[in-house]
Amino acid sequence: MELEFAGIVAGLICTGIIWVIILILALIQVFKRTDLENNTKILWLIAISLFPFLGLLVYILANFPKAKNLLWLGLIGITLSAGLTVYFVYAREHRDVTAEKGIQVTAQQLFEAFSTDETKANSLYLDKAIQITGEVVNVSTNQEGNIVVDFKTNDPFFVINCTFKTDPGALKAGDSITFKGICTGYIPDANVVINEGVLVK
Repeated sequence: MELEFAGIVAGLICTGIIWVIILILALIQVFKRTDLENNTKILWLIAISLFPFLGLLVYILANFPKAKNLLWLGLIGITLSAGLTVYFVYAREHRDVTAEKGIQVTAQQLFEAFSTDETKANSLYLDKAIQITGEVVNVSTNQEGNIVVDFKTNDPFFVINCTFKTDPGALKAGDSITFKGICTGYIPDANVVINEGVLVK
């Protein structure tokens, strides 16, 4: 789920860049037009700047002979935006943590690393394969139907939150297990999040 969300964010960023370029080209075209009075230019520039999509659409419809190239650019932009979003969400190769060597650490050690120095811990663990060993304090199922386990730390309010990408079988609180997954972030005073995981033992 986190990889899909990251793909959507990446697609939206690319979409934003494409549309900013199109809007800049539209503003340049309006500014350079010699057949418009200065007051009309100012109004169009304000409309496009304040209401980018609606203002650009109205400008194209009202000035189609002069602005039809912007329409084609807009259609190309929509196509590129959709294509890039689909690529980032579905076409990118997802990491297979089973093929990676995990950084071996206990749940307590990981908790202490992030709670002591988040910046240093991020450099050591963020987006890396982590092989974590510890005691399960809670087992649940998320909205996608994946098994989620919380590893115990010496802080009753802090856990290591780990989501399996495949069914690990029967697990219960009190079990001691080794889990390998990708560290995706830290929520201060709450948990370290590890996803796309598998049961090692």
